[in-house]
Amino acid sequence: MRYTFKNEIFKEGNRYFIKVPFNVWEECGQKGLIPVEVSIGSTHFECRLVPKGNGVYYIPILKKLVSQIMDEAAEGTFQIIDGLTRINHDSPYSKQHPIRKIDNIQKLVYPKEGYCGQTCIAMLTGQSVEEIIDIMHAKAWRCSFAKLIEALDYFGIQHGDRVTYTHGEEFILPKCCIVNVRDERVSHYVLYYQGHYYDSKEIHFKDIINYLEIIVE
Repeated sequence: MRYTFKNEIFKEGNRYFIKVPFNVWEECGQKGLIPVEVSIGSTHFECRLVPKGNGVYYIPILKKLVSQIMDEAAEGTFQIIDGLTRINHDSPYSKQHPIRKIDNIQKLVYPKEGYCGQTCIAMLTGQSVEEIIDIMHAKAWRCSFAKLIEALDYFGIQHGDRVTYTHGEEFILPKCCIVNVRDERVSHYVLYYQGHYYDSKEIHFKDIINYLEIIVE
């Protein structure tokens, strides 16, 4: 089903949006970050509707598309899709405008096993684990550094350009990073920030296989 909205772009902070003119929870029966395919005249793109609370949602508009869309039709439409073509396709965030400044970490513990990587991303972004699972399209035990990097890029979080392997040698962890440690059955992702491992398990330095730096101030 396609839903109609007026082509009225507004700026909030450094980002551009179009407000959905109805309660999305009631009209569409969905909550969270909802993936959609948007059409405004000859312009088509994918994005996730941005929740503002109580069923109010914004359509994020990339800065490079603003002038083009303003010259298009007076109305546009969107339809809900199963997921974006890629996680970072038409993301509303960028390296210049990330989801947040990482200057603190709130510890999260997710009750289900196999979602350690998604929990790391949730703590870095300030989002819920459920929202991150939906965005990453990664089920239990299916996370990887490639998936993590794709999610970091989606949220505009800067990171190292490669994963660093320890090879059993001496090393010093950066201020913030996602580390991959040996576990009983499979490897386990843990968020490290300012000398602290944000995990319910006891982490031993010798068990770190590799890590990806998260660039913070």
